[in-house]
Amino acid sequence: MSNFEKELYVDSLPADKFNARWWELAKKYQGMVPPTDRGENYCDAVTKTHINDDPAQYYKYALSYVLLYQMHNHIAKEILHQDPRATNYYGHKEVGDFLRKIMCSGSSKDWRTVLKESTGDELNAKAMLEYFQPLVNWLKEQNKGRKYTLPEKMQ
Repeated sequence: MSNFEKELYVDSLPADKFNARWWELAKKYQGMVPPTDRGENYCDAVTKTHINDDPAQYYKYALSYVLLYQMHNHIAKEILHQDPRATNYYGHKEVGDFLRKIMCSGSSKDWRTVLKESTGDELNAKAMLEYFQPLVNWLKEQNKGRKYTLPEKMQ
């Protein structure tokens, strides 16, 4: 729900719009509606510790997955010469050496520089998209011609 966080912290979302906006976004992006009618006397967003304890947590999640797939793709293809969907790191010292080299600079180097130097690529979601492409193709085939309508409560 990074859109909510942005609106809250950057755009100064008014307090009397917190709950309505939270549920608009929950419906749009997560397909969820409130279990009962909710008013602005509630602020359901703060029940998510990601919102009230650690601003930008959703951004961190998204970034971590992009990095995970990008690093995994590099390790699988360039170090182990394996298919990223069927890779086994076990017993491959070179994987540990690669990760150690990345981590050893700590905060002395900008992470974007380390990523580019280590993988040859700037941060991007290409590896994640490539990894899931067979699933996307399969889902498109399975859903060809299918019409979907939202449940009445969500319309």
